[in-house]
Amino acid sequence: MRVADGAGLPKGMRVVIGIMLMTAFVMISWALITRYAGTWGVPYFSFQTERGSTCRNDLIGYTCHPVTVSDVEFYGEVDLPSTTRVITSTYRSTHDYQLDAQLAVPRANAAQALQGLTESFGACLPDRPAPMSTAGLTAVCVMANDDTVTRDVDISSRLYVVGTALRKDGVRVVSLSVKSR
Repeated sequence: MRVADGAGLPKGMRVVIGIMLMTAFVMISWALITRYAGTWGVPYFSFQTERGSTCRNDLIGYTCHPVTVSDVEFYGEVDLPSTTRVITSTYRSTHDYQLDAQLAVPRANAAQALQGLTESFGACLPDRPAPMSTAGLTAVCVMANDDTVTRDVDISSRLYVVGTALRKDGVRVVSLSVKSR
């Protein structure tokens, strides 16, 4: 063993240890970057919202698919029963946002769901086309504000079309489409 430079280890061993330390540094850095890049907004990395939806960043925003019931309530500004089940859902955020969701509420909470929807989106509108197929459905109700520009002085910050109806088994189906202006 040669101790000319005072290191106490042979040159080959120091080189191997240096390479191992550099590799460890790169691996730890890469692990941290991939773990937190999504929350930092780095394109093409995923992250999870506080309410449990998994989202993926892109160049101009992010997309969440599927969206949890908690996020549907948060983004849609609606109160739904805890038994609500998400069938399909997508939330897209850029400089604007859009939420599209298909939901099902069990028979026991169908009336509570309708009450939450009318509190958030208003009364059912007659003669409006439903945003979903109504074959086999009863008690069809459509709530929308897409005509507020011509009818109201105070313009809403969001546009929505909500359709809801009852299936034969009493389950309330909900089609929810909310977007910002």
